[in-house]
Amino acid sequence: MLKTTGHVITGYGYYYPEKVLQDEEIRARLKYPEMHPAEKAVIGDIGVTERFRANERETSVYMAAEATKMALKDANVKAEEIDLYLFCNWTERYFLPDLAPQASKLAGTSNALAFDLGTACSGFVLGVQTASCYFATGKWKKAVVVGSERFSIRTKMGGYGEFTAGDAAAAVIIENTGDTTRGIIDYFLKDEADLKDIITCDAPKGIIKSYPDLIPNAAGLTLKAIDLMMERNNIKNEDIHWVVPHPGTVLVVDKVLNETKLPKEKFLMNYPKMGNASAASIPTVLADFWFNGTIKKNQLILAPAVGGGFYWGAFLYIT
Repeated sequence: MLKTTGHVITGYGYYYPEKVLQDEEIRARLKYPEMHPAEKAVIGDIGVTERFRANERETSVYMAAEATKMALKDANVKAEEIDLYLFCNWTERYFLPDLAPQASKLAGTSNALAFDLGTACSGFVLGVQTASCYFATGKWKKAVVVGSERFSIRTKMGGYGEFTAGDAAAAVIIENTGDTTRGIIDYFLKDEADLKDIITCDAPKGIIKSYPDLIPNAAGLTLKAIDLMMERNNIKNEDIHWVVPHPGTVLVVDKVLNETKLPKEKFLMNYPKMGNASAASIPTVLADFWFNGTIKKNQLILAPAVGGGFYWGAFLYIT
């Protein structure tokens, strides 16, 4: 039987913006009627039918706070009990100040140490890893890990990237319970500096650019993360209940599903209705499928992700 760290995810929450953006609205403002071959090589056939779009009130801070409140209620944890608040975001960052303290204050968790985490689309994996590392010191007991992104503001208005960009937030409550039958089992995040140029977002405009090499590398490292996590924990295909990958684009999704050794029906995603919500992608899936009853207690979940920088990794836990 797998032994965990005793760091248990006890609550899930999400916030989706009020506006659901349909394809027709994007098509009406496209600058070019046909997708450029370079875009096609990254985006493919889009694969997203609708996506959420935040308004000016629905900042990353606001969405994070709302997702946190929902997760606290689900975990039956009081806001003042939280002592660590990890805010995973890259789409709405500033040099100063950090956004985490603002989100934490709005959520009522102002007793917590709050700080921002980056690593783009792999940010939630880093958040779970960071919380578990803090717990290992014995000084922290209850944490919020929240991914909150406005990916739409990092894509060019009137470009095809709009189709794939989703805005959303989702949070989990992690508690250092000492119960080694449930909770986080393992995690890792690795960096690949040689891949830094396959996806970029340069100042001052901050519009994301992706290159064709992204697809084989993102898919390949997602598969490698799955294999590595299974190997080092001696896990077989039948042991895993669900795989929750960060999607990237439909080309990455298709390549992962076509090349994985795991049954495709074990993969949980909400990409068609969400698009790529970056650090919020994995936790929105966890929350969606937790609340609809697909994810149940005592199930083994493997969540791999890749992110610009370039990063790749995964975490493994028992619900």
